[in-house]
Amino acid sequence: MREKEKKKANPFLIFTVLLLVVIVTIFIIRITLFTPKETIVTIEKDLPNTEIKTLKDSSSLTKVDPEEKNQNYRKNWRDYISIAILNKDVDYTIAPDGKVTNLNVPLINKTEYPIESITIKVNYINPGNSSMETKNFEVKNLLPGNRTSYPGPESKVKGVTVMCEIIKIHSANFNFCFDKDLSIDSQSNGGFSGNPLDPWKCK
Repeated sequence: MREKEKKKANPFLIFTVLLLVVIVTIFIIRITLFTPKETIVTIEKDLPNTEIKTLKDSSSLTKVDPEEKNQNYRKNWRDYISIAILNKDVDYTIAPDGKVTNLNVPLINKTEYPIESITIKVNYINPGNSSMETKNFEVKNLLPGNRTSYPGPESKVKGVTVMCEIIKIHSANFNFCFDKDLSIDSQSNGGFSGNPLDPWKCK
């Protein structure tokens, strides 16, 4: 009896099966490794609130303390409150008889506050005979951030020189009380406040 011949394996079929196995394997590996996995996060409700500083919050941290700013105004008041340089053509005129007329004293207030009262001492000087007349006048409610001229007092002295100086200032807005009569002992006795480091703080 003749033996049946064994069927030869089809190489194309084997190649196709192997190729399918490789493709399926690659697909499974890709799904396993590259698919994002869901992560469960638990939040504890009893955790303390965390304060978040925004840009606005951080800018407020650099804000100058009002009391420090006011103390700076008091200690360095001459940098903020002053009499502008007098100009003969604008701020006063010399009459034909030699008297000073139409005096206007320009005051500067560089603080953020109105100043309730400033007392100005005006010296009218005649260099020819060394005669001098002194008069004081008070300016009220000097507005902040500007320069304003105020009319000075009349004088009967003939002369060509006018000297003005601030001798008193009061402003409750930044607790400022200055008196030139106390300026000599402001460092030793502490001026108004009794504190040499802040002598012009009102009591």
